[in-house]
Amino acid sequence: MKHLSQWGIDEIIGLSISSSIHGPLLRSIVEKYSSLETYCAYGKPQSMFMEKQQSIHEYIRELGTQHREMHKEKGIEIITFTCPLYPALLQHIDYPPPILYVKGILNEEIGYAIVGTRNPTQYGQKVAKHYAAVFSEHDICVISGLAQGIDIIAHTSAIESHGLTYAIIASGHEMISPKSAKYISEQIIDQGGAILSEYSMNVKAKPPFFPRRNRIISGLSSSVLVVESGASGGSMITAQFAFEQNRDVYVIPGSIYSTMSEGNHLLLMRQKAMLTQDPFDMLPTVKKQKAVPMILNECDSDEHAILQVLGDEQVHINEIIASTMFDMSKALAVLLALECRQLIKQLTGMHFIRLTNAYTLKS
Repeated sequence: MKHLSQWGIDEIIGLSISSSIHGPLLRSIVEKYSSLETYCAYGKPQSMFMEKQQSIHEYIRELGTQHREMHKEKGIEIITFTCPLYPALLQHIDYPPPILYVKGILNEEIGYAIVGTRNPTQYGQKVAKHYAAVFSEHDICVISGLAQGIDIIAHTSAIESHGLTYAIIASGHEMISPKSAKYISEQIIDQGGAILSEYSMNVKAKPPFFPRRNRIISGLSSSVLVVESGASGGSMITAQFAFEQNRDVYVIPGSIYSTMSEGNHLLLMRQKAMLTQDPFDMLPTVKKQKAVPMILNECDSDEHAILQVLGDEQVHINEIIASTMFDMSKALAVLLALECRQLIKQLTGMHFIRLTNAYTLKS
């Protein structure tokens, strides 16, 4: 991206709200012009600012600063596509939001979306809760839309499992409804998650905003799970966005007699989704990406000497004594200490084996 460092955050925000410039046009202006001053001189129509006492670029910058500070007072951070905090996955989708309004903390955890109908069956409710809990237990952020039904169940289960969850909303932060969603949003933030929107805080939700919201849900996610969905609706839109964004799409199998599973089965028939019957179906790629750090057990020189002799095959006490040159009493004392620390195990006939390779000599 050319000359990006010469554009300030307040300048990008101000340009967006001063002329209602959004989406690809806002990005293209920032990429094309080296600075706000350059754009105002050569690209910006002058007429609407002719009566301003200050320069055009100063006016736009001040407008952005006021807008950002107004949101900051409400605990809302504004992140532009030029910010380091802007989610990397979102940068590469079609029509990424150039500005995000964020309440809470954006983490670097892997995220999976869980979406579905607003009127789930008991089966769907149970599935959504189970998958969200397992994802949370494996450090996967649960992403959904804070709507009634599957969304709220997924967020709530993640919270109860002490996991992270993001809610993407189709309104401004001050216009979240109903009250139950407002309460859940506060819990999400309290637990270290985040609420995201592409709308300023006082914007009310409108029907066209929901499909736009869904592209962000799928865009933030490595995988998308459709729990229950009719043949049309928001979940199917999210699944289509995910398919186009090259995300993994999974669906829960349902009854052929249930209208709440028609969308799931359509996605399978059209080869746009994979079947999952267990949350662990979706975990292998995550396990490869997250390495578990090895904790080394520090040992003194006597313990280290005995551990060097032992291995997976059982070793008799006499062989231990011969290799370490310890007398019987000292060897038994060190062996007992190692067994209490669960680093070795005593077998019948005074034989011993080592239980771990994670040990080191204390410095």
